[in-house]
Amino acid sequence: MSFRRKTYPEIADHLLNRLLGGVSGEPHAYPPPGAREPFSHVLLNAPAAEITSVYGLFNGRSHQFLKTADYLLSRDGTTLVWKESGQRPDAGSVLEVNYLPTRRETHMNDLYPGSVVRTLMESVALETASMYAQMETVYRSGFIDTAEGGALDHVVSILGIHRVTAGRNRTEIEFTRTSSAKGEITIPSGTRILTENGEIGYETVAELVLSDGQPSGRVTARDLLETNNGLPGLSLNLLARPIAGIDSVTNPSSSTRLDRDETDDELRTRAKSFLTASERGTKGAIETAVTRQGLLADIDESQPGLIKIMIHDNQLANDQKQRLESAVHEVRPAGVGVAFIYGPQPQTVDLEIRLSTVAGLQTPELKGIQQSVRDSIGDYFTKLDTSAPGSISKLIGISMRVDGVDDVTVVSAHVDGTDVLDPIKGKLNIAGQPTQLGNLSVVDPAIATLLTLVVRYPNSETLPDQPALHAALQETVSYLNDLSTQSDIDTQRRTLPWGKLALATPLPDVTAVPLGIYDNNPGAHTLSDTGSLAPYDLKFVFTRPTGVSQVIDSDTSAPLILADFERLSLTKVAVDVKPKGALT
Repeated sequence: MSFRRKTYPEIADHLLNRLLGGVSGEPHAYPPPGAREPFSHVLLNAPAAEITSVYGLFNGRSHQFLKTADYLLSRDGTTLVWKESGQRPDAGSVLEVNYLPTRRETHMNDLYPGSVVRTLMESVALETASMYAQMETVYRSGFIDTAEGGALDHVVSILGIHRVTAGRNRTEIEFTRTSSAKGEITIPSGTRILTENGEIGYETVAELVLSDGQPSGRVTARDLLETNNGLPGLSLNLLARPIAGIDSVTNPSSSTRLDRDETDDELRTRAKSFLTASERGTKGAIETAVTRQGLLADIDESQPGLIKIMIHDNQLANDQKQRLESAVHEVRPAGVGVAFIYGPQPQTVDLEIRLSTVAGLQTPELKGIQQSVRDSIGDYFTKLDTSAPGSISKLIGISMRVDGVDDVTVVSAHVDGTDVLDPIKGKLNIAGQPTQLGNLSVVDPAIATLLTLVVRYPNSETLPDQPALHAALQETVSYLNDLSTQSDIDTQRRTLPWGKLALATPLPDVTAVPLGIYDNNPGAHTLSDTGSLAPYDLKFVFTRPTGVSQVIDSDTSAPLILADFERLSLTKVAVDVKPKGALT
């Protein structure tokens, strides 16, 4: 669960937009599931005349994104498109879009500042914003990172930790590097240092990093108990747990009394160090240590007394290797050796599967099923052991476990363009190298790929016949849907470049050629190009169930290649006049 505080301007925007007959607070996940740059979001009540505002999280804070600077509304009014140079929402967050659909009704005309309706609306917005502020305070009080004061005391008390008050002993601890040690050495907060007899212990209150070549460094530490007497200098010289690269440790001067209570930041750091140190000597602890370095690895503990860790990256710098190995040695079981193997980076597996879902489900449910299948397959490849081939039966099994899936077929699998699917043996030939999921194409005949045609023309030219355009495009869709049910159709018929689509589109003084006639005798017809149809512009937009749209608007655009059993649905044919000076 996450909470985003909504401010008065945002709430007022929502209410005002709603009173104008618009759509307020339409949620969209960022980035869109399965999408690639440039990211975009298809509006649910398109077409829109205007996007009035967009709110979301930016760097962890509620933020209003700016029109034209951060995002644009597509020319056909159906899609919010993010600009590459603009600010973007935080990954994994949800943004809210306010917009005015082209077709809307409003019975309110008394919305001017000072009017009765506007005054009531602003009063409601102000009270709602105040409620959000209180909710934010309550929400933040439940987490170590955001709780403060007494609320933080309650949170850490669950771990048996209490705030250190003034009067406890503290001192400076100096760590000295081994002469042969290279790279950075990190001494985490909470590192314990003992007297020679082990009776008194201190813990560091902050992290210390010795940079490459730095011989020593100092950090503050405090007594673990309030009742201990002070210590003279050079009396703390024993590490409770050895640290790779550290030769010696001591307190150069005697201890003194803390003159203040432990701050919130210090208490948070200590609580997190406790959680980090709470698990040791397990495979899970080693996996966590590797993950915290931002790496993937295979961990083999089959050999008694030795753990082999194969890192999925052979390009690590020496300091990265040292940090990784230090982190693993801190959590490894006592008396067990560790061997690090730095292997190649993960290979990307591009997969195409065909789903059959149970009858009667609505489009939102079908899209949710597809997303669950994507997540499950992605997790499978991430966790797949390097030495194991991919299993077709396991891919089918994890997909079938998703509620609503009736049948699954793995159509194709490629790595760098090479076919790795072996249907006879029921496996993917990917053993010997770590893997990750690349492009996953999911085809479900129950969900159609949506097709929109936008025709733009100068006002001085003849108006295109919109009913004729719709009829011709519907004939094209019907023809392609018939093809999709036939598994033996060659790729050429399923490949849709702009020229082929334009050839089947009627325009003033241009006779259309149905796709079926062209496919039966391609040599008898010349494909259209952008110049031959000028000044008319044709833009074909294909939106797959994942929400990703492919725009084909010129003879240089990449063609759409229909998957087996992929079904099309014509959603809109728009004829627009080119504004003077508009970009094509």
